[in-house]
Amino acid sequence: MAKRPTKMTEPAHSLMYTPGSLAAGKTFADTNQLYAKVTPYLKDAFNEKQESLFHDAFGNRISLLWGPPGTGKTTVLAGTILGWIEHYAEAGTPLRVGIGSSNYNAIDNVLNEVLELINRRTASVGALACPVRVTRVRSDSSAPPLSDQIEDMPRTSARAQGFVNALKGDDPGIIIVGGTWQQLGRLAEKDHQDSEPTAEWFDLLVIDEASQVQVAAAAAYFLLLKSDGHVVLAGDDRQLGPIYGFQMKDSVQGLFDCIFSYMKETHGITPVQLKHNYRTNVEISAWPCKRFYNNEYEAFSPEKKLDLAINIDGKPADWPEQLPWSDQFLRILDPACPVVVISYSANTYTLSNPFEAQIVSALTLLYKKLVDAQQSGVSAQEFWTQKIGIVTPHRAQMASIRNLLVDAAGMTMDPPPFVDTVDRFQGQERDLILSSYVVADRDFVASEDAFILSPRRFNVTLTRARSKFVMLISDALLQYLPSDPDVARDAAHLQLFAEQYCSSVCDTIDLPFFERGALSTMRCKLRGRYENGGESA
Repeated sequence: MAKRPTKMTEPAHSLMYTPGSLAAGKTFADTNQLYAKVTPYLKDAFNEKQESLFHDAFGNRISLLWGPPGTGKTTVLAGTILGWIEHYAEAGTPLRVGIGSSNYNAIDNVLNEVLELINRRTASVGALACPVRVTRVRSDSSAPPLSDQIEDMPRTSARAQGFVNALKGDDPGIIIVGGTWQQLGRLAEKDHQDSEPTAEWFDLLVIDEASQVQVAAAAAYFLLLKSDGHVVLAGDDRQLGPIYGFQMKDSVQGLFDCIFSYMKETHGITPVQLKHNYRTNVEISAWPCKRFYNNEYEAFSPEKKLDLAINIDGKPADWPEQLPWSDQFLRILDPACPVVVISYSANTYTLSNPFEAQIVSALTLLYKKLVDAQQSGVSAQEFWTQKIGIVTPHRAQMASIRNLLVDAAGMTMDPPPFVDTVDRFQGQERDLILSSYVVADRDFVASEDAFILSPRRFNVTLTRARSKFVMLISDALLQYLPSDPDVARDAAHLQLFAEQYCSSVCDTIDLPFFERGALSTMRCKLRGRYENGGESA
């Protein structure tokens, strides 16, 4: 039987295997003029490296943007997309932009940044000459976007076919659509009787957090490009990579790596490198700067502190009976100590941990009470999307914390408390990050040590915080000695961070918690880092 010839779909095939052979893409006028048009609507003018990516995205068929956490990758992507919008709106020709990533949170971040720029432009000089449609495609089981400016498009809805027709049509409007590769691919299948997930939709494809996107997933995105479409990949291959259902030791021709590393290493595409950290203060950024980024990671606002005053001296009168209280909570939230580690000696918790869940919930409630009293007009949505995030590795602990926040702390599920895994938190940022490491059983630690002790995982967790980071972690995890030498080197990151980096404070404290309905206490070690490693006044 004759071998069936392989069908090559362009430009996806060339992007994957011979990106250097790609024909010239779209033709643009002077991109300096485009940048000048965009600049007034940016929060801050791009630095030299950020501006370089802007120009590359117009001149190159494929561009890479590398940057540690907080260096403005998403901001640069949004500004670049606005440049494309300006060009096409002025020309009166259709523009289709695809936004991809490994999860909806990262996709929504880009969509929201683009909308913010469009809104700022509209407020300044009026609406664009053609309509702009910003849409996020999702599965039926996934949550819709929080912003009502992003059109919610369930893939199986009655409106989906009309949306497909708009994407492939010649209407001169601008459509920006975000979605996972699965949902966009299945949307494309609507126009193919043979169920091929291909479509010539996108003039520009932007994939954020590309260090988390598998090569195969990126290839699925590439199948949706126009023949002369451009691609921008933004990521940091020193943060978390793709999640696999099996352990990878060696990749096969790079195909099991993330798309960012694949393009950089396999095809030698040089990324634009960002090194200025606009997110965090120096106390939070100094550790990853030294441990992960060879001291090439500079805090732009080193003095940034949590906008909070500790102006009470005891338990609030309306504190719920279902949550423990300690005056130590006020100390833990003190903005003068931007990094806090709380360790303890319990050794029985695995996938969920009631002690950590109660402490995290109590700190969250206290923080909300202080914010509500000191900062007027902070909505529940702003609190959960800007003020605080809770990171934990296991879904059982996520559920425990959410239940406590709703049932004990009296918070609502509209919007739901932002408690999530670090994998889904990559690309997010908050003023305050509370991290619950959960596991406190040495045997259970051994079963998942490579996962939970990953330095990349810790790098992402720590660098979600703008102003303050609080970590709860058991001694069973902190002092664990893996038998695998590679895992042992990884585990050292956590131990050195807690015991050496956070050495400005080292006190023993007792924290209360409810155990089987009775109030108990846990003996804890409180460590912290003040400015420049110094001590409190």
